[in-house]
Amino acid sequence: MEEELENLMLLSFSDLFLVQCPKCKNCASVFTLENPLGVDESIVVRGNKSKRVACKSCGFSKDMHPRKRSNHYEYEFNLFEQNPEADWYFGLPLYLQMSCCGQQLWFLNERHLIYVEAYLQKTVRPSETYYMSVESRLPKWMKSAKNRTEVLKAINKLKGEI
Repeated sequence: MEEELENLMLLSFSDLFLVQCPKCKNCASVFTLENPLGVDESIVVRGNKSKRVACKSCGFSKDMHPRKRSNHYEYEFNLFEQNPEADWYFGLPLYLQMSCCGQQLWFLNERHLIYVEAYLQKTVRPSETYYMSVESRLPKWMKSAKNRTEVLKAINKLKGEI
């Protein structure tokens, strides 16, 4: 699965979160009930449908429903602002995270990880990126040539966790 660098926003990867199960700490998924695989979910649907966290290891499952606001339903995405290393609905720690170069490296899911990896592997990176794109929002320590090898090793290690 190779992602083409398309100036995607972080929101583009929010159809499926891999999180630590609150019961057994193994990998669990946060997804829209009507779309458990998180496939081709429109950005509008992501914030307006019921979510579920489910763990295949221990069977833990919990649902969350959006609050009604005026004439539509929505979630408040303030959890990301409080803790970017957690999912946006339940606030559970992301499964794909580890310490790297004295910082915390994290990914929402496998697609997000592969997308960032593809960007970091490029020796010549596009100079003009959309200001809200994942690549434009990566921290400097991650994009630094001196950290490239260590960051890519950490990404490979996280790939093995999936």
